[in-house]
Amino acid sequence: MTRLLLPLEHAPHTDSAPTEDDLLHSLKRLPRRVQQVFLLNRLDQLDFATLAGRLDLPLLSIERHMNQALQTARPQGDAVASVAGQWYVRLQSPQVTASERIDFRRWLDAAPEHVQAFHETELRWRSLLAPARQLGHDGWYRQGRAALSLGGCSIALSLGVAALLAFDYWA
Repeated sequence: MTRLLLPLEHAPHTDSAPTEDDLLHSLKRLPRRVQQVFLLNRLDQLDFATLAGRLDLPLLSIERHMNQALQTARPQGDAVASVAGQWYVRLQSPQVTASERIDFRRWLDAAPEHVQAFHETELRWRSLLAPARQLGHDGWYRQGRAALSLGGCSIALSLGVAALLAFDYWA
């Protein structure tokens, strides 16, 4: 998703644009799996199909995670920006159909605000690169599923052992 879908004429800077620190904070608040999918795509440039195979997730989940990550940089309450973000992610999927591409084109042509929102979505996507590098600086996201669930398993195992010890103590 590093290539632009629309030509970049200029990069307007708005005062309401979130800072890199704001974006990093927003990315850190995402679930760990969403962070991993986003970083593998953004930093390692893995496409959706490769991500789905590597993480054993359906393509629809990859799209949902990517949309969730992209929406962190979106202004709250902006419905057009939300739809533009959903289109941006959907168009990157290998499952996008010709009919969906036509629907996107119709949506884009329906109003000048749609073109502007899609353009701003691409700029938001670019703005997430520096915070993504900070978030994934140590490469934790390259580890498989087990690395992400190890903490939960160890907690569950500890609780199970504690329950057995308590049961044995009372017996």
